[in-house]
Amino acid sequence: MKRIVIAMSGGVDSATAAIMAKEAGYETIGVTLRMREDSQENFAVLDEVTSRLGIKLYTLDREQEFLDRVLVPAAREYASGRTPNPCCECNYCFKFAELLDFTRNIGADQLWTGHYAVIKETNGIYHLERGVDSGKDQSYFLYKLTQEMLSMIHFPLGTFAKPEIRAFAAQRGFEFAKKPDSQDICFAVPDECCGETLRKAAHLPPCPGRFVYEGKTVGRHSGFHKFTIGQRNGHGVALGKPAYISKINAENGDIELVTDKEKLACTSFYIRECNQLVPELPEDGLTVQIRYRSRPVRCKVSKHTGDTWQIFPEVPLYAVTPGQAGVLYKDNEVAGGGIICL
Repeated sequence: MKRIVIAMSGGVDSATAAIMAKEAGYETIGVTLRMREDSQENFAVLDEVTSRLGIKLYTLDREQEFLDRVLVPAAREYASGRTPNPCCECNYCFKFAELLDFTRNIGADQLWTGHYAVIKETNGIYHLERGVDSGKDQSYFLYKLTQEMLSMIHFPLGTFAKPEIRAFAAQRGFEFAKKPDSQDICFAVPDECCGETLRKAAHLPPCPGRFVYEGKTVGRHSGFHKFTIGQRNGHGVALGKPAYISKINAENGDIELVTDKEKLACTSFYIRECNQLVPELPEDGLTVQIRYRSRPVRCKVSKHTGDTWQIFPEVPLYAVTPGQAGVLYKDNEVAGGGIICL
């Protein structure tokens, strides 16, 4: 009998993945990666699923490792004037690395998670594709996964829409089917921006400075780690017309503002620490996505030096932000990606 490890977070998606594995007749083992203090609602879901399905649940306490390997590096990125995407780093270097180690150590055949993405295999090559539900697709966050990792992972929810997943669980009488979706990143603090939460977690000092418009001081801020390129609201500067953040200077704390949005336009940029998922990057038909919710734009790619690629979007992109992930797609398949630098 095939032995499957299910990554269980206490959410609707991973719990439903466990039901699917059990109904498929696999020996199913649950594992939860504890990275922070969990909610009672998550504990209730875990208890409901494991007790009803007869699944043994292991807990890996990785709170300190999560802090050291994900939160602190992300805080340092903010302190350097960049805007990181800690979810991409967490999925690759922490979450899947830890869970795959556990999967191998207990002699299981495969790791299943509740991600909305699809993995296909042809001639020994594993292809990572967008999930069918465009509103839930998580392939953007997974661009760092390697062929070796993909060979041991399955995303059973990737070919379903979220309402179908809820209906699947509800039809089997599971109460967790009614649980609301989480709207925030896992370490979010209510009414606090991500950069400030990370700064506190890493015990870094704030980085106050000036708002500067056309060379003049037009306001002051309590820390540039609270802001990002292209941000229009929340800076509290009144210039009589919309003002956008165009540059963050980590050396002196200055945040530069522009009122002409065209000054945020970018016709080429670089991505570093690139991971290529396809055997060869095609010359045509690639698109690039510069934020999780941004629209993919057709582009050309030139491999620059080492693991750095230069991206040439077909039309100018606005507010291209150092630290964010630039992910390349060929149709619905993730071709590769890296961290944006200008």
